[in-house]
Amino acid sequence: MLEIITEKNKALYFEYLNINEKKFFNKRVLLAILFFLAYFFLFVYNSNNLWLLLGIPFVMLLGFKIPYMELVSKKSRQDMIKQYIFPNFLMYFSGLLNSQGNVYQTLKATVDYIHEPRFKQELEKLIQKLDEKNTNNRDAFMDFAEFIGTSEAQLTMSIIYGFYEEGINKKELDELENIIQQLMENKTNELIDYKVAKMDKHANPILLYALIYIVIFTLLLQASYLKELLLNI
Repeated sequence: MLEIITEKNKALYFEYLNINEKKFFNKRVLLAILFFLAYFFLFVYNSNNLWLLLGIPFVMLLGFKIPYMELVSKKSRQDMIKQYIFPNFLMYFSGLLNSQGNVYQTLKATVDYIHEPRFKQELEKLIQKLDEKNTNNRDAFMDFAEFIGTSEAQLTMSIIYGFYEEGINKKELDELENIIQQLMENKTNELIDYKVAKMDKHANPILLYALIYIVIFTLLLQASYLKELLLNI
């Protein structure tokens, strides 16, 4: 909520999600105007309720903020997606490692099993960096881990980097497979918790919207009744 109010990381979101800043701003202004018009018609319908004018800035601000709320939500969804895909990537990598013989060929083979566009793009970027002569290979692996954004990613990519530089070590390979198994179990449990929370999250707003609708409908009905009553006096 604080991020939506302050928009502190707006530039980072624009860069990460490849957002056209001008189009995004135009969308915000358009929504603010549409919210104003809808609210204005409500005011006209209840012309005696001058206090409704006080709500105009808040309504326009809400319309202006909605696209940024969607932006934050989209970023959160993508972060969650890549963190859930990462254990699958490791599982494919581990399964292909014996048949491919080395880390580089295994990474290339793993690309075909990754279908999430952003994750696949970052994996291909890692492979491209390893192809370049002037690249610091450790930095390339750590950049990929930073994209995932978890401590587990830092640990596992450090192990894979060790395989890349020094060859596959049976003891460390067993450690990697144990980490992968633990990650798969943890992410499965987290996914179950997330789905349960999401169901609750969607159920509560529906009840709230219904309550707001009833309150607004009642107020409009009372305002209309009072208006007719005053005209008949």
